[in-house]
Amino acid sequence: MGACASKKVVISATEVMHEANAHAKEHGATSLHFTKLQVSHMAERFNKLNHGEKSCTREQFKRIFEFDEESLDILYDAFDIDHSGTLELAEMISGLSFMCRGTIKEKLRFLFMSNDLDNSGYLETSEIMPMFQKLTTQLVKLEQASSRRNQQLVVDAAKQKIEIERSKSKIVGLSNEFTAASDLDGDGKISYEEFEVYMENNPLCKKFLDVMSETGNTLREENTNFT
Repeated sequence: MGACASKKVVISATEVMHEANAHAKEHGATSLHFTKLQVSHMAERFNKLNHGEKSCTREQFKRIFEFDEESLDILYDAFDIDHSGTLELAEMISGLSFMCRGTIKEKLRFLFMSNDLDNSGYLETSEIMPMFQKLTTQLVKLEQASSRRNQQLVVDAAKQKIEIERSKSKIVGLSNEFTAASDLDGDGKISYEEFEVYMENNPLCKKFLDVMSETGNTLREENTNFT
């Protein structure tokens, strides 16, 4: 069979907004936190830089924003909630909505669903440790990226690696503590309600959400003509 034609961006802001709003609600938001005009700007820039395709690769995504490459790598992985390896326009817009303007509960719901890899509606044992490994790695990288932006520091890759390894050494204990504290009914799996109760009071999660919010605010400030 011949290659499939690329899907083209629907330039209509109304249709793009409908897609992004549906995606955001599907993943825990009450609504999309952008206006039609903002969505229109995003769609037009996405379309221009990705040659009319409705999805983008990691490298294409990095060309959309004026921002540090390491943070954009993390955001690409966070927004690709279906783990397809490419990022749809609706995924990108709803991801930005969660990160830049979502409430704490919306961000927690997004975090839960992005780690519920089998879409069962529960976090199972096999999904918990990878979740905390990813959170700690992303937290270290985002904090260091923030420090470099604010103080023009030069990244020390060796120190960053040591810091990530130190964080990972605590993951087993953190995962066990999370499971013991969150599985309140003892059924071997963690519901969103159980997840929310624990994570709202977890220092690592609070710090991660704060850093993500700071990153989102800075991204928005550096791309005002876009977001």
